[in-house]
Amino acid sequence: MTADDRAGIQPGRPRAVLAGRLPRLPVLLLATLLLATLLLATLVVPPPAAAMEGTRITPGTGQKPRGSVVTEVASLPVVRPEFPVPGDPGQVFYLQRSSNANTVVYAARFTQDGRLDPRRPVQAYWRRFNTTGEQLPLKMIEDSFAFGVRTRATGDPDVFHVYVVSYPERPATLRLVEPGRAELLLPAGGRTMRMAYAYVDVDESGLVPSVREVLVMGHDAETGKPLVERIEIE
Repeated sequence: MTADDRAGIQPGRPRAVLAGRLPRLPVLLLATLLLATLLLATLVVPPPAAAMEGTRITPGTGQKPRGSVVTEVASLPVVRPEFPVPGDPGQVFYLQRSSNANTVVYAARFTQDGRLDPRRPVQAYWRRFNTTGEQLPLKMIEDSFAFGVRTRATGDPDVFHVYVVSYPERPATLRLVEPGRAELLLPAGGRTMRMAYAYVDVDESGLVPSVREVLVMGHDAETGKPLVERIEIE
């Protein structure tokens, strides 16, 4: 069954020895240790794909969004009913993947008076539902190429532009609704969607996993009606 079915829709020469003297032993040891360190680094550091859980639209593979369709539905789809749903403080959005139940949560951060934290208004982290459900930070490569989030100030301290690093072409808007509560808004099909969650359909048949399509679920910010955006990836 495809993700659409689940959602109910029809991301040289040796150096001479001076004055006939041999180099001092510490210098030789230092050079040997440095060479050994460099060799070990090239042997034991895994490639990015092996170090990262999940899937990104991988740079250099030609993967990119092909297009999207926004559909109004009767109720917000639950693509994987067996997956736990996070409900963390400040949560504005979460991302599930077909690979397993581990979920990326995006949560707003606030100052003591309930305003958006200008230093870091939103953060992304794992909920490891495939094991204990504990909260864990993203790995460096995940934050840099897959699920990490970046923000840009707008001049209004209650509003920030936000984008996920694997899809910077689709920025959203983080907006303070009231002290201690925020929402994430995304332009979609001529409407503004208040984002709830996304589901990434992953193809793991090849050497490196790739994205088939992404479903983004939310509600029309004006009417409150449920919306699904289906993004095809080529």
